[in-house]
Amino acid sequence: MIMFRAVLIVMLCMASIHTTSASFDVEDPYYWDDVGDAALYKGDTYDAEGYTVEFVDYESVKFEGNFVLIQLRKGESILNESILNSSCNVSSTTTTVCDELIWNDEVKIEIYADTEEDPRSDSPINWPNPCIHINFYVRKKPDISLDLVTNTRTYTAQDSLIYLTATIENEGDATIKNLSAAINPGELRLIGGDLTRHWGSIPVDEEEEFHARLQVPTGITSSDGKSFIIFLNATGFDEKNVMHTESVSTEITVLPRFKLKIRKTVTNITMERKSLVSIVVENEGMGNLSIMVNDTLPPYFNLCDNQSLAWRYNLTQGEMLHYSYFMKPTRPGIFEVPPATAVFSVHGKTLNITSNACTVMVDGAYIIVNKTAQPADVMPGQNVTVAVTVANTGNKDASIELADVIPVNAVVINGNTTMQTILSPGEADTMVYTMTIDSTANIMLNPPEMTVVSSGYSSVATSRMPVIKIVGSDIKTIDNDKNNTITTSQDVSTQPEQKLSETMVYEILLAVSMLFVVYLISRFR
Repeated sequence: MIMFRAVLIVMLCMASIHTTSASFDVEDPYYWDDVGDAALYKGDTYDAEGYTVEFVDYESVKFEGNFVLIQLRKGESILNESILNSSCNVSSTTTTVCDELIWNDEVKIEIYADTEEDPRSDSPINWPNPCIHINFYVRKKPDISLDLVTNTRTYTAQDSLIYLTATIENEGDATIKNLSAAINPGELRLIGGDLTRHWGSIPVDEEEEFHARLQVPTGITSSDGKSFIIFLNATGFDEKNVMHTESVSTEITVLPRFKLKIRKTVTNITMERKSLVSIVVENEGMGNLSIMVNDTLPPYFNLCDNQSLAWRYNLTQGEMLHYSYFMKPTRPGIFEVPPATAVFSVHGKTLNITSNACTVMVDGAYIIVNKTAQPADVMPGQNVTVAVTVANTGNKDASIELADVIPVNAVVINGNTTMQTILSPGEADTMVYTMTIDSTANIMLNPPEMTVVSSGYSSVATSRMPVIKIVGSDIKTIDNDKNNTITTSQDVSTQPEQKLSETMVYEILLAVSMLFVVYLISRFR
């Protein structure tokens, strides 16, 4: 206690200057960052932001006040010892600060009183086992956060570039100034982008990024590959010109070159035949590979014989795999065939290669049938004009025999309900007739009955059939429910394919365009 009195006398003499190191900014509440508070009994410590504060001792001095000895440490080093007044006149509505310690403009410790929180806090050492309440603040500082990302963690010698993204963010409480960032690629060579970047300042919670492209080294011979470490370093300064640094790294692995080839071929056909698809996979590398081969059908084709489009194999060094299957077209035309894909793993990295792209040509007539009725809304006994258009958008001639299906409650009064015509590729023909409707319910028209004879197998698509609405009728619609027959050169009876109106509009427009092209060609011969 005698020693405490001696320290007290000296420190009371210095009490008026214990904050002489404070700058003007210290008086600004925004200068400080509140990092916590604590209730301390004698001998207790409180740790925050790498600092330790200890309630060392206390003493009541008559006519002077109640004082406590506070020690501030960082690690084993004592930074400051101060005697602070621990008692004050407490406001009934707010927390009252009794005294404070500011060290080197970096740390502020307040002793406060709040009788609602603790009735003893206005005069803590007058109670048995005194307890003081402190707030702990540190100067607001910037905090550099770095992130270095590559487009993948494992590369092979077949890869060409390593794509780097460096992100710098200020996660602190103050602006950082004159920040410089640099990527150290080590043995890897820069191909494009930047390895360094500088910013005048980065505000709180703001981030910046820059990019670089490095070349994947090709001379990797070890079966386990080779690892490379890439560093990102950043340096900046705060308002007091104190330096702040940060560094991160990322590791990538480059595997040796593999040699796996995949080729795909497809045969051109006519509509009545099947197209043969052949896939060849060859392992020209130095080791065995477990591969999964996946393929995809082009549009308007069906797989034959319930075959699979996915196969798994173990290919030894130098082995070649042949696989084939058949697919059947549903319409003629020229179609893009998707490439096949081989998927395999090398040292835990999943890799894939694709085959060449192909096209397949299917010869044949492709007949599009469109039917319209005008007007769409009629009174019972009113006439309706029906137009049936047949277009050949394939690449083979087609002989058409067509007979339209008349509703049972309608009578044809003029025009033709049958058609016999030969349509060359790109040609179309239309028949028109008028019928009188004698119905009190809406009528859905049926597709026509049609026979198609073609030098190549043909395919037929029929648009959505129109509905004639009877004014004043109920919702019920009469469906004539007649079987619709389309006969091809092989005399097969099938139901016309029903398509959405949007698709049919496109196909009709395509047919008209092809007819126009044919007309232009004939005009200028």
